[in-house]
Amino acid sequence: MARKTALALSFFMIISFLGCAAMLEPPADIQRSVDYLRQDIQKLQQEQAELSKKIQAMTGMKGEAVQEAPSEVPQAPPKLAIEDPANLSQDPGDLYKKAMDFMKDGRIEDAERAFADFIVKFPQSDLADNAQYWIGECFYSQKKFQEAKEGFAAVAEHFPFGNKVPDALYKEALCAGTLGKTEERTSLLKQLVENYPYSEASAKAEDLLSQIEKSSP
Repeated sequence: MARKTALALSFFMIISFLGCAAMLEPPADIQRSVDYLRQDIQKLQQEQAELSKKIQAMTGMKGEAVQEAPSEVPQAPPKLAIEDPANLSQDPGDLYKKAMDFMKDGRIEDAERAFADFIVKFPQSDLADNAQYWIGECFYSQKKFQEAKEGFAAVAEHFPFGNKVPDALYKEALCAGTLGKTEERTSLLKQLVENYPYSEASAKAEDLLSQIEKSSP
């Protein structure tokens, strides 16, 4: 009798141990989901690192913060000197506002460097796609259409869920048309209308497509 009781107790302990082990080990489907998420995060981090390198190459920053640009006029008033971002708050909103202020004041090259510096410092900010869009606008306003086209294309490439993607696609299409790439312009406009039908940029794209169609022989 004692032997049977001991065997029963041992069997119960083994079953309990196996049950606890099963509880500690996550289900295979959950583990797979975690692995996929980890891979997605690593991919996004790599893309952001590549974007930072591209921005640095385009602006000649070489990983440094925005530096004071040389003034064309030796006796320029002090207010035209670029403020060192190191003296600014590291809050993303403050640095973004400073870049926008440069843009509004017509200090396009200063704005371009400030927006690029913003993306390098805050690549995961909700304003990062906006900053990338305005880098494209900086080049566009200087009639550097190839650089502008690349700047606008980077919005959809690196920030596909950003709110500036439709506007960036439209401006990328305009750059393509200016550069004589008419087929690419049409393709970008159709892509915009198809993927973002309720955006303001989509309405402008439809108007432009209509004009293109009417002017075609």
